[in-house]
Amino acid sequence: MAEKQVVLGAAAPAGRTDFAVLAHAARTAERGRFDFFLADGVTAANALAGFTDAVGLAATLDTTSAEPYDVARRLASLDHLSGGRAAWNTPAPGDERAAEFVDTARTLWDSWAEGVVTVDRGAGRFVSDPTAGAFYHRGRHFDIGGRFTVPRSPQAQPVVIVSGDGPQARDLAARHGDVILAPLGTFEAGRAFYDDLARRTVEAGRPAGAVKVLSAATFAGTATSVADRIVRWVRGDAADGFVLPSHLTPGELDLFVDTVVPLLRDRGVLRTEYTTATLRQHLGLGAPRSHRAVNPRSLQKVPS
Repeated sequence: MAEKQVVLGAAAPAGRTDFAVLAHAARTAERGRFDFFLADGVTAANALAGFTDAVGLAATLDTTSAEPYDVARRLASLDHLSGGRAAWNTPAPGDERAAEFVDTARTLWDSWAEGVVTVDRGAGRFVSDPTAGAFYHRGRHFDIGGRFTVPRSPQAQPVVIVSGDGPQARDLAARHGDVILAPLGTFEAGRAFYDDLARRTVEAGRPAGAVKVLSAATFAGTATSVADRIVRWVRGDAADGFVLPSHLTPGELDLFVDTVVPLLRDRGVLRTEYTTATLRQHLGLGAPRSHRAVNPRSLQKVPS
């Protein structure tokens, strides 16, 4: 049986506005064969797409000061620009609006079926389905309909990362997320969180392992002790991986990649090369949950 692989992410150094520093950190994460690099926003993630080749690019966008259409459009564009490496990190504010926001964004991403872009210039036809992009959502917080203008992206849908550890964050991740990022202080706390998230995910009608559990943690000690802790947590189902926090300096990220990463590779829990193209594939996630199957009405053509 293959060894369970550790998921690794790194957050952009906090308070550093120099793009050269940001680009170096992202390339360092890619050198360490991390799964993703967490940027502060879509603009930074878009720029980093041109400085990296394989590492996933996660952009933080909250649901309190934006609208689903704009967020969905910006992230779908990032997914196209990066070749399928986009993720949306959404801090969970703990309300029903956030859940409906994510659900609405998924509806928009799913409004284009696979393979409908044909680009037949001679016939003047660019899509095989005239209803491509048509969507309709009516809920408690959002009532929108129309046409989503960004075609289906390389991952079908960007990866959704929910940040938070409260009950609302867990429910949001269980229902609509692909990854949850939480501060898990101890191994026992991680085990309890992992089991609780699996239960909530099953109750939401999804497989128990559909959501990856990542711990936001600061590592202290020797490279060997840090590697040992990571392996223990992943093998013991206290987490699927870790995200290195934003307060680390670029030099500390380099040190982790140079000293801890080789030990993880020696233990067989971290890739030596990228063998997949998209972030969803890096993480071992299945195809995203389709609104076409769950809620066909959301994709009906809206009458003009």
